[in-house]
Amino acid sequence: MEKEQDSFLEDKEFQETLRRFEDMLRFKRPSFFDVYDFERIIDHYLDGNHFSTAIEAVTQGVRQHPGSTTLLIKEAQVYAEKGESQKALDLVHSLEIQEKTNPEVYLLKGMILNQMGKTGMAERAFTKAIEYSYDNPVETLYDIALSYEYVNQFRLAVRYLEEAHRKKPDRLSFISELAYCYDRLHDIEKSAEYYEAYLDLDPYSENAWTSLGLLYFKKENFRKAVECYDFAIAINEGYAAAVFYKANALANLEDHENAVKCYKDCIMLEPENVLAHCYLGETYEKLEDYRVAIEWYEKTIQIDPSFSEAWYGIAVCYLFRKLYKDALHYVKKAISLDEENPDFWFSLGNIHDHLNDVKGAVGAYTRATELDPYDDEAWISLARMQYKQGHLERAIGILRDSYSHTFDIETVNYSLSAYYYLAGDLDQAVKFFKKGVTLNYPAHTIVEQISMDLLKEKRIREILSKDHPSKNV
Repeated sequence: MEKEQDSFLEDKEFQETLRRFEDMLRFKRPSFFDVYDFERIIDHYLDGNHFSTAIEAVTQGVRQHPGSTTLLIKEAQVYAEKGESQKALDLVHSLEIQEKTNPEVYLLKGMILNQMGKTGMAERAFTKAIEYSYDNPVETLYDIALSYEYVNQFRLAVRYLEEAHRKKPDRLSFISELAYCYDRLHDIEKSAEYYEAYLDLDPYSENAWTSLGLLYFKKENFRKAVECYDFAIAINEGYAAAVFYKANALANLEDHENAVKCYKDCIMLEPENVLAHCYLGETYEKLEDYRVAIEWYEKTIQIDPSFSEAWYGIAVCYLFRKLYKDALHYVKKAISLDEENPDFWFSLGNIHDHLNDVKGAVGAYTRATELDPYDDEAWISLARMQYKQGHLERAIGILRDSYSHTFDIETVNYSLSAYYYLAGDLDQAVKFFKKGVTLNYPAHTIVEQISMDLLKEKRIREILSKDHPSKNV
């Protein structure tokens, strides 16, 4: 209680200091501030990205305290944060001459060099900062790590964080940053290890439980993810992020009933959460309750009319209900909002196909393959449309064009086999059928969708018999 009161009084005191400073600028009214006051004032404006006022505070501070190295360092920091790295570096070079053993000067120099992409020179500056940090080398190590994080050099950040952690193993901020950096380095196991270490020291951190849950989610261990989110929610039942992530994990477990409940709980906490509304619609869609799914997608659009996924969700629901003209309207709206989404174009192709609009289907499927050349379904659908029009060679050409991206997809190989068979090229039919069998034997029956006779061929029967001699083919 005393700490809270002290903090409140300190904030109130600073607000009065800030008011006096702004009055000084506005009314040209002389007022004195000590160096510590100027530091806080400058930081306040930096936090709000008010660089011109921060520079004015530096100018006033240096005028009142012309010998203050602290304020000169702040000036360089302001220019660095403003993005004027060279100007900041020139100021630091001047400071180096006066302050040859000041760790703050070398720390700031390293940070500026990092911003400029000169990581090797930055490291030399940081080495000097550590060398002269007699009083508190651990804080210097931590600040260096944060500088490397800022420029996405996470391996270098880890190096300094690990050293700081060895010196102070119970410092939660070190452990938290290590967990974060290892996550960014895609080392999920190491990241989880540090989050667990954090929770050993602070088991009531809902943020740490949620972060650990997200790691399990990435590993597709959705049950463990749900457990972590449950701990976070038990600590803080109003923690909307944990509720939302729990719903996502439940949806991935195909526990759609409980996912629905969680998404609704999240919406109670955050009524304007667009993703929660949209994902709730998607969950009802998976439950095949398309009417309710559409209702939630429409609520999503009411919150954000530009949210393309909700328009697309409505189109999918109408597609499942075989209301193709309605689906066409909504998928076109989704595409108008996001022209680069291959799923939207693929569904547009399917809708045109159902409406017997061959030209529209071919155009949509073609665009889907351009946006995502790994979409085997789009390639197969495009080939099928050409075959339906009697263009057998075009169908083969389309799948051959796709092959550098889809060579390991059994459906593509089986489709090629069937089309080559219809074209009278049995050798090529056998070649692609063999590849299909090696990828997925049970899927070989899909060739019947294109040619009922292919499986009757002797060489094809031999392939199936050789691969599965126990089968009667």
